[in-house]
Amino acid sequence: MGEFEKIQLVLKRIIFSTTPLSSALGSRLQKSANDTLEILEGNELSQEIARDVEVLLVSDTKWLNKVNFEQMKNLRLVQTLSAGVDTIDFEKIPREILVCGNVGAFSEQIAEHVFGMILCLARNIVLREEDLKRSVFNQSQGIFLKGKTIGIIGTGGIGQAVARLAKAFGMVTLGINSSGRNAEFFDRTDGIGGLNRLLSQSDMIVIATPLTVNTENLINDSNIGLTKVNCILINVGRGPIVNEKTLYDHLRSNPSFKAGFDVWWKYPTPGKPFAQDFPFLDLPNFLGSPHNADAVPESHDLAIGNAVRNIERYLKREPLKGLTKKEEYKGLKSPLLTNQE
Repeated sequence: MGEFEKIQLVLKRIIFSTTPLSSALGSRLQKSANDTLEILEGNELSQEIARDVEVLLVSDTKWLNKVNFEQMKNLRLVQTLSAGVDTIDFEKIPREILVCGNVGAFSEQIAEHVFGMILCLARNIVLREEDLKRSVFNQSQGIFLKGKTIGIIGTGGIGQAVARLAKAFGMVTLGINSSGRNAEFFDRTDGIGGLNRLLSQSDMIVIATPLTVNTENLINDSNIGLTKVNCILINVGRGPIVNEKTLYDHLRSNPSFKAGFDVWWKYPTPGKPFAQDFPFLDLPNFLGSPHNADAVPESHDLAIGNAVRNIERYLKREPLKGLTKKEEYKGLKSPLLTNQE
């Protein structure tokens, strides 16, 4: 390679992606950067490449924890394919580097799963099927969603998608977020100071907020008793947002209270199968799914497209979506990183 070619290469803005990008998405990024962009793909980031990379597009956030950021003098943006960023060790990432979660990429898929769980628990579908298997024809009543109040903790992409579907059922929508700002599809939105009011007024509660140092153990002994006796609690955020023992004891003591969880306090690892400290799945008023609320064929393409749109915003110097506040994650231990004991 001649000296002129080397200079030209250095002048290019480099995006390194750990997931393959289609030619159409690559062209969109090139256009956003006025054709001064080079897109590299792979799972190994050599020192020679690392020093010139400006944007990282990462499919596995845990991969980031092995990166030597001291080598990446030109890095300005880390864009994840996942919405959650609680598996990232933010202590290792310099303050000036922007980190964006893939906010909104999985919202509609997860919102459908939320209502699948709500309807299953509200109408006791699993329990009535078990009755039929025993030749018991139990026609007991369920819960009618129309006119009921749904409280959603987290009014971002997932929370708004859940609220939109709730409106189709004729429900009243209450929201909690960190700022208290109004959000689309919500009848009322409060800051975290309104949590107790939301817990006491809601017939269904959906947790759709990220796990941060501020939301860990958010639902605990001090406030779970505020919920209605026949409340349905759905968690698609992260397990530790709810105190594990508190929830188990409340479910056992209050059989009319129900919970549906797609997220957990412990995850299986090689040689250690799935298990929790408390036998939730033995309870008739608990419904679980294996962290697959977004698992539909369309999700991968939707996620990549959404992440690329955010990188386009960066290249065009437009406001970014999903920009994290690093201080909210420092010192946090995600259950998706820790092994079972």
